[in-house]
Amino acid sequence: MRAFLARNRLILLAYLGMLLLLLITALFSPGFLSASNLRSTVVLAAFVGIVALGQTFVIIGGGIDLSVPWVLNSAAVVMALLCAGQNMPLLWVAPLMLAGGALVGFINGLGVAQFGVPPIIMTLAANVILQGLILVLTGGSPSPTAPDLIKFLSVGRVGGIPVIALIWLALALVATVLLSKAAFGRHLYALGSSPTVAEFSGVPTARTTVLTYVISGLTASLAGMLLTGYSGQAYLGMGDSYLFTSVAAVAIGGASILGGSGHYLGTVAGALVLTILTGLLPALNLSSGALLVVYGAVILVTVSIGSEAFAGLGSSLWNRKSREA
Repeated sequence: MRAFLARNRLILLAYLGMLLLLLITALFSPGFLSASNLRSTVVLAAFVGIVALGQTFVIIGGGIDLSVPWVLNSAAVVMALLCAGQNMPLLWVAPLMLAGGALVGFINGLGVAQFGVPPIIMTLAANVILQGLILVLTGGSPSPTAPDLIKFLSVGRVGGIPVIALIWLALALVATVLLSKAAFGRHLYALGSSPTVAEFSGVPTARTTVLTYVISGLTASLAGMLLTGYSGQAYLGMGDSYLFTSVAAVAIGGASILGGSGHYLGTVAGALVLTILTGLLPALNLSSGALLVVYGAVILVTVSIGSEAFAGLGSSLWNRKSREA
């Protein structure tokens, strides 16, 4: 039991912080713990959580995906345009959008793994290119309404449980198996801890890197389609807020921004924390700008902690080498 707590202490702290924040929010907003409000909180957190799923894999592998906003926005806009509010086209449009997100992720991963382009540069360039393409495609005009099936997946319920919460749960189970039980998870942690050591250990570093970005593209595209159902239609800029929220959710969940540690179960807690914080701000008469301050502070603190940890590890290895010499 002690070993389990030590191994998962950051994840447990994330959930403890979530519960504490939930109670604080309930004190300032008495109706916050009502069943309907909790359902709404889970629905909003699901969008963050789905986007952050792919971001979790990328960050554990030592990278970051800045193309998330417009991969999400592109899937939303193109789906709405092609479906024009009808359900039948979804049979081929939905797989096409997922394939498109995967393709962007593949290009990102290829640039990072094979051509040595820094992740920030590669994914930021992809984000800007997608933004330009969508602006050219739409001319800045609004998209048609979302198909009813997408609306059901986003805001519908089954037995009182939001459908999107069930989708999120299924994705969380898949992510947990990949990270905890599959060889891909072991390769990913090794890659994030030290790419050089991982490569010499026989880890397929290039393939693992590409796969993380493919997963990120898939989840961003899926979130874009579902978010269109929640808002009723796609609109330009709808993915912008999900860049910092996806990174902050991963960081709050206990992952190191520098890679090599973390788990999606922690990211789930991070997504819930950020959503609860969004509900707390109006109760405290604070603007949404305060949430951006929180995002920045979380990322700064986690990077600082990670840098110190790596510096300490390097120092200990150096001292050990000196003693052996």
